[in-house]
Amino acid sequence: MEISKAMFLNKFLVTSDRPNKFLAKERFTLREKQNIILDADVKSVLFYRKWIQAQTNNALDNTRILGIVAAAKGAENYLPYTIPKMIQQISEIGMMADIVIGLNNGFECPTVIDRFILLPNVQVIHLYTGEKLANNIPAPIFDNLMCQGKPYCLINIEPQPSQHRIFIVHQREGQYSAGKIRILGDIYGSLLLKSIENGWIPPTISVAFDAESQFLIEEEYSVIQPESNGLKLIVNQLQNSPEIDICGTRNKFAVYQKGMVDGTEVLVPNFSEEVPPIQWFIDIAHGKFSGFQSKPGSGTVAKTDVLVSLVAVISERYPGIRVEDTHLSILAKYAGFIGDIFIDVISTNRTPHLTDMTLEQPPKKAWVEQVYRWNSGYRGLELLYGKHNIQSIISYGFTWFILTRPIKFWKSVIGSEKINLYTLFRTLKALAIAFIVSRKISKRSFVQPEILQGSEAKACW
Repeated sequence: MEISKAMFLNKFLVTSDRPNKFLAKERFTLREKQNIILDADVKSVLFYRKWIQAQTNNALDNTRILGIVAAAKGAENYLPYTIPKMIQQISEIGMMADIVIGLNNGFECPTVIDRFILLPNVQVIHLYTGEKLANNIPAPIFDNLMCQGKPYCLINIEPQPSQHRIFIVHQREGQYSAGKIRILGDIYGSLLLKSIENGWIPPTISVAFDAESQFLIEEEYSVIQPESNGLKLIVNQLQNSPEIDICGTRNKFAVYQKGMVDGTEVLVPNFSEEVPPIQWFIDIAHGKFSGFQSKPGSGTVAKTDVLVSLVAVISERYPGIRVEDTHLSILAKYAGFIGDIFIDVISTNRTPHLTDMTLEQPPKKAWVEQVYRWNSGYRGLELLYGKHNIQSIISYGFTWFILTRPIKFWKSVIGSEKINLYTLFRTLKALAIAFIVSRKISKRSFVQPEILQGSEAKACW
């Protein structure tokens, strides 16, 4: 079945399941409406997955790994070392890489791409989006700048000297283009789905990551191993446990500083630098406590049919989402996809320094605004699906498990350190600041939730 027909049928079936406001006299409560919306979205995800399995005869490519990353201004500070490291880690697994880099809304980094061309055993392929007609319609993708001829489709190749491929998707600047979810919509909803429709057999496993992401091993109560291959651990877990559909890394915030990699100035994580209080608290809780179970955008590894189905639905229906990783985690749970947070593997995630300020007038603390953007998105999802449906995945207020599960919490805080008065004072101070600031942020996000749909939906980074 053609993807366009499949999408139409999917929308028809989902719509027919919803109550007709002109025919149904029963009045639904807000909670019931939220349940109906969630159920409809889950049905769409499962519909896409079934369609992908039918198109591929449920037999995907076990020789390659697909990686997808969206990039905007600033990504040039990370990609020169994160992409080669991703390819290296995939090679160490004994597989080949297909990396898709989406350059959002006219962003370009030609010097970085020129470096990719010099990588051994790597083929770089340039692709270009056509006109994006609406914020939730994926743009067609071509292999020429003029966007002429038939849209481009990925193909399967035999192992050869250029065994790894990097696809650079240049997204045309436009009214509906700005935002991570918009370029992901073009990649998942156009490039990947259209390629599958035309016979491409995608890799069994896909990796979603950010421009600054590194997959590293940090065993509990231990230290980060900077040269480790965390991706290998997760891929092995998926390969050895066929029942697992999706895994997330444990989030690791870091303040970034200037560094040199192969003669190029970049920004690298400084794990010894203190991170802001709320980000510090999230790192402690992520993957270990209820309300902190979101698979991070900086590091999610999944079966390809699962990941493509999730992101395709989200980008099509909610073009204003900026916390697509949390959205994905919610839908994955209710779709019955099995998976958890892999505690021993971290993915790096940049956070501002405590003293960094925004460029707006008047300037605001950058780390507070980072958390506010997330909370605004969480509030939007709460209004969409209901707190009762999302609170086990994400909590955007201050969480009280520090009182209900104090032993586990303090073990996570202290780790391998010895408890002394200084450590205790520093921890209590950070907790107090996190508590006070998080309450203020929650009030702001409650008043100004993220708009997920319609012409007012803004997905800017």
